[in-house]
Amino acid sequence: MSGPRHYLIETWGCQMNVHDSEKMAGQLSTMGYSPTSDPGAADVILLNTCSVREKASAKVFSRLGALRHLKRDNPDLVIGVCGCVAQVESAAILRRAPHVDLIMGPRNIARLGELLEQARRDGRSISLAREDDPVVFPSATAARGAGPRAYVTVMEGCNKTCTYCIVPFTRGREVYRPVEQVLDEVRHLVTLGYPEIELLGQNVNAYHHGPADFAALLHMVDRIPGVRRLRFTTSHPGHLRHGIVRAMRDLPSVCNHLHLPAQSGSDAILAAMRRGYTRDRYISRIDLLRSAIPGITFSTDLIVAFPGETDEDFEATLSLVREVEFDQVYAFTYSPRPGTDAAHLDGTVPEALARERLQRLLALQEQISARRNEATIGRTFEVLVDGASRLSPTTLQGRTTCNRIVHIPAGTATRAGFLNVRITRVHAHSLTGIPAEGATAA
Repeated sequence: MSGPRHYLIETWGCQMNVHDSEKMAGQLSTMGYSPTSDPGAADVILLNTCSVREKASAKVFSRLGALRHLKRDNPDLVIGVCGCVAQVESAAILRRAPHVDLIMGPRNIARLGELLEQARRDGRSISLAREDDPVVFPSATAARGAGPRAYVTVMEGCNKTCTYCIVPFTRGREVYRPVEQVLDEVRHLVTLGYPEIELLGQNVNAYHHGPADFAALLHMVDRIPGVRRLRFTTSHPGHLRHGIVRAMRDLPSVCNHLHLPAQSGSDAILAAMRRGYTRDRYISRIDLLRSAIPGITFSTDLIVAFPGETDEDFEATLSLVREVEFDQVYAFTYSPRPGTDAAHLDGTVPEALARERLQRLLALQEQISARRNEATIGRTFEVLVDGASRLSPTTLQGRTTCNRIVHIPAGTATRAGFLNVRITRVHAHSLTGIPAEGATAA
């Protein structure tokens, strides 16, 4: 192939999928490809997928159907499916979308260049992860996104056996990255001008390598000059030990926000999910963090209508939301995934009832979020500006340490991207403020 070559990566899923796409983009850049947002101009189109929910898989197949005409018009175009849908549904992809040239599981990103060349040479390449495959962390070449935050993978995989979750199959068992590799990457990112680092892992607070546990890793990253903010996701309540809480309390860079999935407020459902904790233990972790870190905010994941969920179980979830008062809730109706134990459980909740429960939960959280947002009016927060706002073309937006989105007037001067902002107005899921120079941030 002669002339300039272009790639397009479309991403579904969480921060880990976004960072996986950055890793793939970096490898393609080293091969001489340039990014494009126009599918018609691309020589390579990769769909980096998530299969946590059934609807995510359906979107991927719908998108593959929409791309079929591009392959027909340009036989040299390589279309690839990467990530969790590739790992789980490779046979269905080949059957339903024979125009796909490349199928790559989430633990095979380091082989992208080799697989792409094989697809061009042989007409198709397939690489799915096996349990004994080594995990390579190709972060050094990652093509980082715009903004002040950089992601750093510290572990891959999951050792949990949650009955609803397909991640242990798609990403394998836990593999922990050596401490020095993590620290070297963070040092490099600081030299590139990233003041905020987010550590990633399926169960990030389960990280350990040699004598270092996750609390020790937080201490080591905090000591790197230039790290102004440090976040991590996703945490499991069962691994939220006192050392991590003390690190969050004592280390100046660690942000006062935690995403801590609860999944349900019912002990019966938590047991059926095999989450490994009770409602009381979950709330005890929240209470411990709130007593140690004033002003900390929480977000969570909740599954509605898990098999066997009764009205009483659902009411227990509502009462958990009322008691904790999360700042943000990501809630979904249960979606059976192939190969999981929960897919064989009895007690399917009727779809109409599941939708009704979800709407009730979301309406409750809207009330709580609105009340908690209203309480910020007049307060001052340090905001790290990360780009243009979706609110209007005349505003910028950034985030507080407690992970609230704040809109500010465009043209506002900042010090290395940081600004103290006084909140003047609230919206459904964000805040608006004005510069408050000289004020002390909350």
